[in-house]
Amino acid sequence: MQYNKYSINSYRKYGRLYGSYLFCNKWLMVNDADLLRDIMVKDFHIFPNRYAMNLGQSPLRKMLFFMRGDDRWKRIRAIVSPAFTSGKLRQMMASIAGIADTFVQNLDKFAKNGQVVDIREHFGAFAMDVISACAYGINVESINNPNHPIVVNARRMLSVDSSLSNILSILVPPIARFLRLDPMDRQAIDYFDKLTNQIVTERKQCPKDKKVIDFIQLMIDNKVDSNAIIDDNNSHSTGDHMLTAEELTAQGILFFIAGYDTTSASLSHVVYYLSQNKDKQQILREELNALD
Repeated sequence: MQYNKYSINSYRKYGRLYGSYLFCNKWLMVNDADLLRDIMVKDFHIFPNRYAMNLGQSPLRKMLFFMRGDDRWKRIRAIVSPAFTSGKLRQMMASIAGIADTFVQNLDKFAKNGQVVDIREHFGAFAMDVISACAYGINVESINNPNHPIVVNARRMLSVDSSLSNILSILVPPIARFLRLDPMDRQAIDYFDKLTNQIVTERKQCPKDKKVIDFIQLMIDNKVDSNAIIDDNNSHSTGDHMLTAEELTAQGILFFIAGYDTTSASLSHVVYYLSQNKDKQQILREELNALD
């Protein structure tokens, strides 16, 4: 049975709150929107921790998304959060707009020739391009450059299979840690680690008038310490307002993990439902035109 069907059946049978087991771990399943809002927002300080799956020995251990809600998590969140203010995001809109124009031009070729298009593939390329530009300041144009190193390594990193390493890392993390398993492609992660360090080095030598506005640059401006190595026994050993090289790599990779599939899948569904409800297309067009 598919997991979503299992969840729906369990909800109908047990209600909005019920307990479950994952091996020896107890799980509380919450199926109430108001309660979820309290857990994720209002009472987040009480429920800050996520499931501690095994992330191996790679920089992924320093990824904000997977860290436990301790002082180290708070420090990284305080450093990273200012990069997502409306003002900072607005500075990246020129890059996103250019990628969107290229996306439309590519689709226009299919429309003029009356060809069928794999929209998920193109939205995936769009998401890949936006993430590459906003995180690393690199214009990939992945739909025309599928063998670009960023594209190849991102896909290798994001591909999840039913290997023993992945199964143990998710279901039995202590055993995976004992065996020193890596759930994601280590070579791909090493590529992004080297890429991040290379960009940081180049940016520090770049004149201010030639700055590229992206996530890495915002972190550099926030005094990234590219030579620091965090001491696991002292979360403040590098200073409260600095990211270590590993932490910076991890947050860059987080863009792909959190943004690639979610963006491409959401946009694909939106386009599909619009195609099935043509009357809504005009409403959407009018709303978008009103924003100009």
